[in-house]
Amino acid sequence: MKINNSFVDILGLFFFAYGAFAMSFAVFRGKPDWVLWFCYVGMILIGLGLLFRQPVLIASQLNLVVIPLIFWLVDFGYLATTGKTLYGITNYFFSELLWPARLISLEHFFLVPLGFLTLYLVKLKRGQGKVSLIISLAEAAGLYFLSRFFTSVNYNVNCVHTSCFPSVPTDTWYPWRWFMIVYLMILITHLIYFKMPFFEKNKVRSKKW
Repeated sequence: MKINNSFVDILGLFFFAYGAFAMSFAVFRGKPDWVLWFCYVGMILIGLGLLFRQPVLIASQLNLVVIPLIFWLVDFGYLATTGKTLYGITNYFFSELLWPARLISLEHFFLVPLGFLTLYLVKLKRGQGKVSLIISLAEAAGLYFLSRFFTSVNYNVNCVHTSCFPSVPTDTWYPWRWFMIVYLMILITHLIYFKMPFFEKNKVRSKKW
């Protein structure tokens, strides 16, 4: 498929501008801690990956955000339809928010489908899947330590201070548990799209004769 370069550039500018707006608003509101959210960083890097045709950046960010965003959407749908809290991670969306904050939060709805569309348009080259996995694991560790030591417990950015799920206890083992859960989500996401031939150039399935 011939890639429409203008469309890819528009998507890249959209992601980058959305992420930059989210970070700028966080700083403007006096909450610079929020710039370290996986989703905010992910939008910036996906945008750069599109603009500079670097699918490794796109894939690495999808590894980080796809499963957490699915949990967010499930929690949102449950609360919207039943009026009851499931995980409690989307309660804020139904409270009074400034319109920029609500606009920024809409990224939870489009980041996954548009993210996979971008990876389909700017395909991985052979061997880049493993590189994207390494980037994801390293980025998760980096954002963990930055969030842990440079953000307030009150904001609980990336759930590093306390668990965001009732079923996951916050105890002395929680840091290890955080890494186990996040790395498992990264690996699952990576394995899913890595098995799909339309995300990688010239990838063909072997045939048995």
